[in-house]
Amino acid sequence: MKDKYHEYYYSRTVMLGAIVEYHPHDFPDGVKSNGAIAFLDRDGVLNIGRAGYVNNTEQMVKLENAGKVVGDLRRLGFRVCVVTNQSALMRGLWNTETLVEIHNHLRLQLLAEDDDAHLDVIITCPHRNIDRCNCRKPMPGMLQIGDAIFRKKLPVNIGLNSEVDVSGDYPKVNWWKNKPKPSDDNDLIVGDRKSDLGAGWAMGLRLFKVPEQVGIDYVSDRVINFDDRGDSFQPVR
Repeated sequence: MKDKYHEYYYSRTVMLGAIVEYHPHDFPDGVKSNGAIAFLDRDGVLNIGRAGYVNNTEQMVKLENAGKVVGDLRRLGFRVCVVTNQSALMRGLWNTETLVEIHNHLRLQLLAEDDDAHLDVIITCPHRNIDRCNCRKPMPGMLQIGDAIFRKKLPVNIGLNSEVDVSGDYPKVNWWKNKPKPSDDNDLIVGDRKSDLGAGWAMGLRLFKVPEQVGIDYVSDRVINFDDRGDSFQPVR
């Protein structure tokens, strides 16, 4: 029985990195990159979250004005990178094909609200807490991947990429020291949980916390204001 348990456990932990859905899109006419990345949590920021996961396209419901805010970010020259923890994958509740279907449905809903609301990349951590990975927030692994894609020319394919991990190319986070310096002073993250802010803190980002019932529209004016340096946050206090 013990051997069967270990065989099952390790069979569920072979996915060593994050899942990357890479679909970069041109900026709107007349807009150039400002060099910054807007990292956005998914559930409770762009769409209505559920206690038992968003399991299918019918359960993927965009929050009000989420598309407009994403469009505003892109009209200011931000790359938009969604970073989401989805342990349902490692729990065997559904597979990568279902994940892609859910995300394609989200993309369509955002674009239906705003023609400029393109998501350049969606990065998903499929792991559970017990897996002790580098990508599950508050660890910054997914944000490091986004940084590497847009700033270090990380070789990823258009479309689906599996088991991506660049954590070895970045310094180890010391949660007890001062907030690190960001790659770009205007980089930001929007999230509804402390784990989102922790991941952003580890990369030195501007941090914006939102109520899950409202999502990104709660900070719609703040995220497009370069003078707003975000919310204060201490990861170990």
